[in-house]
Amino acid sequence: MTVAERGVRPGEALLRRQAVYLLGFDQRTRVIAWLRGEWNSASRRPIADVTKLLEARSASVALASTGDGAHLHDFVARSNDTRAELANLNYWAHWIGELGDDQTDDTFMAADDTRAWSGVRLFQHLVNRLDPSSTHLPLNLHTVHSLVASRPTLLRERSASRDALAGALDILTSGDVLTGDGRNQVTGLRYALRLAAR
Repeated sequence: MTVAERGVRPGEALLRRQAVYLLGFDQRTRVIAWLRGEWNSASRRPIADVTKLLEARSASVALASTGDGAHLHDFVARSNDTRAELANLNYWAHWIGELGDDQTDDTFMAADDTRAWSGVRLFQHLVNRLDPSSTHLPLNLHTVHSLVASRPTLLRERSASRDALAGALDILTSGDVLTGDGRNQVTGLRYALRLAAR
């Protein structure tokens, strides 16, 4: 918690976010209370700039890891505009290893041109995480939905990942884990799969 509390300078944003994320694995009451305070602070700020968006993301993901998933649903609902979705996709592409260059600050996440990465590895990664029991399901589903919307060619060729997506969507809809937004995203993904199969 010390690293997260002290990492307030702009050059420490990445380290601070990583520390906040890791706090999600600490189940102590005071840590969870601190994470809620972090979410309350981050979620009040406009998420127009990437750094603020990622602060809210880190806090909501960490809280979901502690079992408090409401904030992750809130984050996903607040970050469904094009700029936030692009930043989220670029963030994932970086962490999955689709970007060839090292990134030392957040500016790459604001890039409108995402042609530097294909999305294949990210698609596989996300499809494997569409698990109804995952505390991060709302973000994973939102991200795969955004990814397919931005790269429909990912579904063009029949692949193990495409088949896995269809199977995961069936599993998700067989239970009661989806919110209204989640059901809409599943509907959109199923429609994309039908179009790709033509």
